Amino acid sequence: MALMGGFARIGNNEITILVNDAEKSSDIDPQEAQQTLEIAEANLRKAKSKRERIEGNLALRRARTRVEVINAIHN
Repeated sequence: MALMGGFARIGNNEITILVNDAEKSSDIDPQEAQQTLEIAEANLRKAKSKRERIEGNLALRRARTRVEVINAIHN
């Protein structure tokens, strides 16, 4: 699973994971994920305003997470 944003809490021998978004690894197309990562990197390099940089960083983290999940499966 690719988990985007959120946190985990551990207490009383229980783990609670709250995330903003999740995606099954089997639903991720490797080529599309790599292309999305490259686009996110390019968009972040072009970002000028604070808002563009924040949104660019969020998109980059999401894209990087998806590629890392794919790479973990194939390695």
